[in-house]
Amino acid sequence: MKALYLKEIIPIFRGVLVQGEGNPLIKNAVTKPSKVGPNTLLIDLYTKSKIDSALLRKSMPVVVVTEKPKDFTRYGDGITIIKVDDIEYAYWRFIDYYRSLLDIPIIGITGTAGKTTTKEMIKYILEKRYKVQATYKSFNGGHRSHRYLLGIDENIGAAVIEMGVDYPGDILDYLKYFRPKIRVLLNIDVYHLVGCKTPERYLEAKSEILHDLDPVNGTLIINADDQNIKKIDVSKFSSITQYIGCSEGCHFRAENVTADAKGILFTLHHQNQTYPVSVPGSGKHNVYNALAAIAAAWSAGVEIKEACETLSTFKHMIEHLEFKNGLGGATIIDDTWNVTPISMSSALRVLDEVSLNRKIALLGFMPQLGDGEFAQQEYARMGGKAVDAKLDLLIVVGDQAKKIGSRAIELGMDPSKVFFSNDGNEIFQILQPYLKQDSTILIKIPHRVMIQDSFKELMTKIIES
Repeated sequence: MKALYLKEIIPIFRGVLVQGEGNPLIKNAVTKPSKVGPNTLLIDLYTKSKIDSALLRKSMPVVVVTEKPKDFTRYGDGITIIKVDDIEYAYWRFIDYYRSLLDIPIIGITGTAGKTTTKEMIKYILEKRYKVQATYKSFNGGHRSHRYLLGIDENIGAAVIEMGVDYPGDILDYLKYFRPKIRVLLNIDVYHLVGCKTPERYLEAKSEILHDLDPVNGTLIINADDQNIKKIDVSKFSSITQYIGCSEGCHFRAENVTADAKGILFTLHHQNQTYPVSVPGSGKHNVYNALAAIAAAWSAGVEIKEACETLSTFKHMIEHLEFKNGLGGATIIDDTWNVTPISMSSALRVLDEVSLNRKIALLGFMPQLGDGEFAQQEYARMGGKAVDAKLDLLIVVGDQAKKIGSRAIELGMDPSKVFFSNDGNEIFQILQPYLKQDSTILIKIPHRVMIQDSFKELMTKIIES
């Protein structure tokens, strides 16, 4: 974080200095006693956390903001203590103040699928000019945002924040921390029904990205081809909206989309200019990820030609439709990073496009769908997608996902080619006769299953080292 002197921030908390003197320099701010170090500001948000007295004494000088000064006075005079009446209020005043010190492009991204890839694309483009702060992989949300915000110091030139949704209100929390002026809405499908309960509430949760967006100085980048995004009223932001997509009228429009061994190729149209774009990876969904990344980078001050050229060397992300050499010459498509209906649909479409011979899919349950009525509708829809992909073999993993297989059978798939299993060793026995050069095998199973021993062993057996 940017270093701050105590006297600069005492007024921010609207508290009372009850112990300490001088004007120590604060180089870090934390919310848990276990995270303190020298020159640390501890905002005692978790007031019931165990305090390591040895660590606290070793870390002097330490400044503590707390509702309970007596919890800290016994550790000696070396601790500066600020008493506040409401620690949550004090915390957010500090966050607001720290954010006000930052004058850099901050980009916030949400969508049902593609957030992490798009975030990494934007980061890759911007890193040619700046040191960039970004959320790590898919680890974001809650008070994790604290460390990402405070990780923005005077050396950071831009920030890219992935904003996921488990419950309504989650995006509002991201916005409270980061207040991104550039906001990207990639797509909205059906997911996170465990927290959002219905598709309608999930759509409303995603639309929170519009909250407090400056209709004059902000930038809103949205997918013009997404049917659910079209349900959101963005008319208030018409002057700052940049549409991406393949349809006419988009500010960033892709056409002539093709694929080769290296990835996706298309022509980008923007302001009466055209640019060739090459993106590593497979599937039309990556066209939208790339369009969003280019539009966001352009909004942050990068020339489009530079953004396109930089993107051509972007390294395809692991476990995102990652092609691997399989046993017996088979091709394995590892798409186990995350499992949502929209990403499963995209993965099946890629399998259908790239495989000229035998097509096999391992499709797993989707943890955040839950098991209610809407979840079963989505699993049934995925059964239809499996049939559309003309699979030669379907293996359904997870009892929650059985509807995928039963629906595929209802729609005409040979029942002898549909299996249900929760064990990686059993699945290997099913797959073994098909591990040949003319087979392409899609693995679309959630991470929590893939880390189980039998599934780790399955991957070891079917992928050539």
